[in-house]
Amino acid sequence: MVTYVVDSNCFIHMGGMASTTILKDLKSALKTMHVTKGVHGEIQNVRYQRWKQKPNLLNHIKPLLTTHEVSDDQIRGLGAKIGERASPQDVDLSLMVLAYDLQRDGHHVVLVTDDFKMAKATEEHQLANEVCPPSTFFERLSTKAKGKHASELRRLGRRIRAAEMQYAISRRSEYDVQAKITWMVDSLLSSAPAKQTQPPAQSNGESKVNLLNELHRMINGEEIKTSVRKKLAPLRESCQTMMELEQHVAQLKQKLSTESLDEIIVETQTLIADCLENAGIDLAPLERELVDVAHRFHSRILVRAEMALAIMKRMKGDAVGAHLHLSTALFQATHVDEDTIEARILARLAVLALSTNKFEKAIRLSSSSLGLGTLSLPMKLKQHIVQAMAQYLAQNAPSDALNEAQRMVSEDVGMAAQALTELGESFLALNRPDFAIELFDEALECVSSEQRMSEQLGELILLAYRAMEDDDDSEIEGLRQILDQIHQQTVEQEKQVEEVVELISKRQEDSAEMIYSNDWQDSSVVLNDERPLYISNVVGDASEEQLILAQHPSLGSVGIWLPAKADAPQPGARITLTNGRVKIAEPPKDIAESYDIRALIAIEYPDSLVFQSLTSDAQEELEDL
Repeated sequence: MVTYVVDSNCFIHMGGMASTTILKDLKSALKTMHVTKGVHGEIQNVRYQRWKQKPNLLNHIKPLLTTHEVSDDQIRGLGAKIGERASPQDVDLSLMVLAYDLQRDGHHVVLVTDDFKMAKATEEHQLANEVCPPSTFFERLSTKAKGKHASELRRLGRRIRAAEMQYAISRRSEYDVQAKITWMVDSLLSSAPAKQTQPPAQSNGESKVNLLNELHRMINGEEIKTSVRKKLAPLRESCQTMMELEQHVAQLKQKLSTESLDEIIVETQTLIADCLENAGIDLAPLERELVDVAHRFHSRILVRAEMALAIMKRMKGDAVGAHLHLSTALFQATHVDEDTIEARILARLAVLALSTNKFEKAIRLSSSSLGLGTLSLPMKLKQHIVQAMAQYLAQNAPSDALNEAQRMVSEDVGMAAQALTELGESFLALNRPDFAIELFDEALECVSSEQRMSEQLGELILLAYRAMEDDDDSEIEGLRQILDQIHQQTVEQEKQVEEVVELISKRQEDSAEMIYSNDWQDSSVVLNDERPLYISNVVGDASEEQLILAQHPSLGSVGIWLPAKADAPQPGARITLTNGRVKIAEPPKDIAESYDIRALIAIEYPDSLVFQSLTSDAQEELEDL
């Protein structure tokens, strides 16, 4: 059964040309027409021109309309995805969103519009099964109606077609109308009775979709038809290599707890290169059908691998590398058409854009990610906050994004606290402690009664303060006032937040007397409370000896010496020292005063020491891959 989504121009044509039997004619051929609230606004004053008294069309046709609400986020998201030049008006965008939502729910959707820009965008982004002009719409309905109803609908379709052609020709001096006229004629020809005959059999009895399913079964070791197995045999080697990559990505979280981040990045990049090389060798001589099937199989895995690389590059503080891998993942995702993955990639690109002060780009990316409507609640909240921050910094009004964030926080404060903490950690890993500190502060306000989480957040706030080079930025002060609106606090709660931060600061300053030793000790003996080190800064160049400035819940402020060419963590990383021996020395007076540290930690074998930069946000993202 066909589901019709109908735009305003179709109803305007009806108002100008329909006979008095139009409602009965339509009821004889369909049950309903789907519209959005914006269509009501555009046709509320349309009247039947050929009727006596010229009654209002909307009031008359309402029994046949099913009206839907489409959120502004979805409209803005689709507009951003299409691009400013090619994007139709908001009401048209709302109809395109509605068409896509109905199609995703399993409907066979036909979008009815004579707006060629709207038709091209819908077909390009596969938002509906088909697009046809109003004239073709009534022609098709006439084949389902009977007797005089069929005649009236066919007559109306012909009148509208003449008007459509006349309008297109009248605009020939403004744009090339040939493509539009060709589209209109093609849509009419596709409505001929011959189109209703049984579809021709696919070659070898298999469609592309079936071949993809059979390929999955073959790689998983299931039995498939001999003829299909022979056809898919050239894809086996490259697909098996891809499965190894998929298994590698699934084990990344576990690997990061025991292996070097840099080694895992190299291992992952090498695996991807092997996969692409094998695929290129296998696919080069093959026909288009098999190549398309292979691309869809490979892309599903490559998307996750590129996202994993982006997460790990971000853990290193490499914003440029993270951006490259996320962009590659977004492109690969278009081969598999998974909105959930695309939305998550767009969301992470928005965070990256904001961290590098590309505010307009961050707004566009966050709007697109929200517009797809597939983000989890925590990620949705993060994107509303990112959008509010970007809008303020771009000197736009952030009221809509703020209102939505306020609503979500009030509905689930616990979820909000975790989301704010994870978003703050993301910015901290991208060396934006100025953004992170405001988000940590808001998270702390949400959970001031939960002592354990409050202490963790207090430590992060102190880390962010120490990592900031300039805390007098008036722009950040304004951002603080904006973010403070997300969650309203009582005076008592505000005092409790201040007390938590002061308590942790005092505990670090007054920590137990430091015991210095010239003997090498296992790092687990020195750092025996299973708490991480928070890196606030790295002094020096990789070609020379480097000094890592870090905060530890028990030791307080410390420095870690690394020899030349050793891999150092980036500022903002949260790390744990394992698998090596260290010694704690008293720092020289000038170094102690310059960097405000209580001790120097030396490392015996830097190559055997693993720096883990696995934040809770990165853990969640890796688990979701």
